[in-house]
Amino acid sequence: MTRITWAGAALMLALAGCSSPDNKYFTLSTEGPAAPASIAAGRTVSVDEVNIPSYLDRPQIVVRQGANGADVHEYERWLEPLDTMLRRVLAADLSARLGVEHVLDRPGKDTALITVNIDEFGQEGDRVVLRGQWTLKTAGKDGPGVARSFSREEPLGKSETPDMVAAMSRLVGGLADEVAGGM
Repeated sequence: MTRITWAGAALMLALAGCSSPDNKYFTLSTEGPAAPASIAAGRTVSVDEVNIPSYLDRPQIVVRQGANGADVHEYERWLEPLDTMLRRVLAADLSARLGVEHVLDRPGKDTALITVNIDEFGQEGDRVVLRGQWTLKTAGKDGPGVARSFSREEPLGKSETPDMVAAMSRLVGGLADEVAGGM
């Protein structure tokens, strides 16, 4: 009986030493406007869609490693789906620039729709990048709207996840500046 007890205790100690690290959760934050933008009187907009590449469509934070690699940070995760978070933060950033009365959470009858297609977003070496296209489709128009490409990057001093996420938030704020200025 003593032999089984010691074996069981040894097994319990071994298992206790093999625990996995705790998950750390991150979220993008809104950024104040560089300068308030003006918008045509009575015009409202809504961020209709934000599309991200499939490699980013996961709870874990992904960091590109050169042209052909990526590092999936298993224990560093987004607090909510990245495309949903981007849509929410971009809408909040636009509200700060255009006024809350001009940015709706859901499209209305006479609302211009903004669609964002992201090609790259995140850390690449010693910088953070945000590249893609945004489209403004005027309310009541059946056409596809006019697509505008964007490419933003910011140097990254430290290669730690909180610094990367803060830089990503600033890039989304910069995109909001561009969208607000292009309306």
